[in-house]
Amino acid sequence: MLLYAGAPLDPALWNGALRVHPGLPAEEVVNRARRFFEERGRGFTLHAMGPLDPDLDATMKSIGRKADSDSPQMVLEAPIQPPPILPGVTMQEVNTDEQREDFLTAVSSGFRELGVRADTWWAAYPDVRSLSAPHIVAIVAYLERNPVAGAMVYMSHGVAEVIHVGVSPAHRRRGLGELVTCAVISAGFDRGARMASLQATPMGESVYRRIGFREIARYRWYIFPAPEEAQTP
Repeated sequence: MLLYAGAPLDPALWNGALRVHPGLPAEEVVNRARRFFEERGRGFTLHAMGPLDPDLDATMKSIGRKADSDSPQMVLEAPIQPPPILPGVTMQEVNTDEQREDFLTAVSSGFRELGVRADTWWAAYPDVRSLSAPHIVAIVAYLERNPVAGAMVYMSHGVAEVIHVGVSPAHRRRGLGELVTCAVISAGFDRGARMASLQATPMGESVYRRIGFREIARYRWYIFPAPEEAQTP
């Protein structure tokens, strides 16, 4: 079983539980996760992957819980041709603290309506080293010098994991999400990745399918609030 607790306390992105061995009973998965995060005063997300975790879904249903979200796991198995840069747009790889601030500003604004608090991003990425390393690339897009979109990729074991694709709400439907996604995909393949992978939000799923990603599984998210939040009337 995988349990991860990040610097931010937000339960959706930074704190979670995932069963990695099917022999672990579903009730034990839930109990271990609850105990681990309650001891730390945190909420968390329990991830159930279909079709491998029907017993987890049944256990959650038995305690009156429905999935809070559902997201496809998608893969891209070959490099792509990036789209042309849009008029007035420039892109930069994050290498300085100023660029880190711009990246976090753009991406946090894109995730705000999904319920992710803005301050959690600065807790997760406190310095430029957290966004720039041999296996990490973050890209920020500027429109007339204002940061409006960003995306990030981690490389591990030949896989480029695309995360944090966010576009400022005022600048959506202009192709910026596709632009930064393709930029980090290319960065991953350039650094030796054999495939790219991501979990799509409802806003991004159609964009990723258009790029060439295909769905291989779906994750259901069961979000448990922090203990003090659960007790708030």
